Amino acid sequence: MMRMLWGFIQKEFKQTLRDKRMRVLLFLAPCIQMILFGIALTTEARNIRLAVASSAADDVLDDIRAHALASGWFIDAGRDGAADPFALVKNGHADVVLVPPAGGLTKAMGKGTGTLQVLIDATNVTRAQSIERYLIGIVNQELQTVSGQRRIPPLDFDLRILYNPTLRSAAYMVPGVMSLVMCLTTIILTSMGIAREKEMGTFETIIAAPMRSIEVILGKAIPYVMLGLVNLPLILGVAVLLFDVPLRGSFLLLMGGSLVFICATVTIGILISTLAKTQQQALMGGFLFLFTSILLSGLIFPVENMPAVLQVVAWCNPLTYYMELLRNIMLKGGDPFLMLRNTAVLAVMALLFGVVSIRRFRTTL
Repeated sequence: MMRMLWGFIQKEFKQTLRDKRMRVLLFLAPCIQMILFGIALTTEARNIRLAVASSAADDVLDDIRAHALASGWFIDAGRDGAADPFALVKNGHADVVLVPPAGGLTKAMGKGTGTLQVLIDATNVTRAQSIERYLIGIVNQELQTVSGQRRIPPLDFDLRILYNPTLRSAAYMVPGVMSLVMCLTTIILTSMGIAREKEMGTFETIIAAPMRSIEVILGKAIPYVMLGLVNLPLILGVAVLLFDVPLRGSFLLLMGGSLVFICATVTIGILISTLAKTQQQALMGGFLFLFTSILLSGLIFPVENMPAVLQVVAWCNPLTYYMELLRNIMLKGGDPFLMLRNTAVLAVMALLFGVVSIRRFRTTL
């Protein structure tokens, strides 16, 4: 089995790489897409998760929190005086955390030494800027209410921008574009695999060979998985060297998560190719899936801004999980729970689409 499978894999590599135009599409196009999309795309924010690092009674802090939640821009992420506020931001539990001084904000303001620290997750630049504007307005309004005058009481507003202190758009957008490029490369090329065999008349030869359906699927999938992994260092190099996006987490963990994601997208591409009769149909099917996935991934429109029904669909999208995973590793250093959760979901998707592809391939035969 292994000898025949290895021969099939070699055949796929040769068939894919012998065309100069295909080599350009594989290795040059992703870098160009990274540059163009990384510069062009922008986002905005809504449904900001607000947490409070205090569980004690604090009139001024409670009023600020209540007004923020009542504004419609924020949603409650809870309050816990024992939790590490930095960890709440790092693991994605909160987008912004209010940290009062010891003894409470109300008591500190009464002594004229009030300092309210605000931790903001700036991996999404536009979202961080919106959070800053909203909170400053809400805090100023509350302080005017407390003082009863048109002046600001003694309070320092200590704003800390985490993970992207300079608020560069590239730091947020480029990891998302990397996810998009990886998805484009694997799904489009893979979806045309079996369809190309059908169109060229070599599909009958594959059927006549003493190979099982799973061997054919593996022979089609493994080369594109390997090509996808080869592409990752290329686009990562563009992100780090050209756009100065940091890589704070482990490169090996990034490769591991990417491998699972690539397996998921390759199985989706194979499923599309089993449904298509021609390369044109496969290409259109791939673009149809990609267009929907991109819109519902959080790259252009934050998932939190979408209606509830579309949010459910978005969380069934592998691109959503990989984009969150990539941003967390590159910008935050990689939270273990988030990485495990997203990788597990992608692995389940890869297995599910793989099983459906094999069953569909047998039905096609």
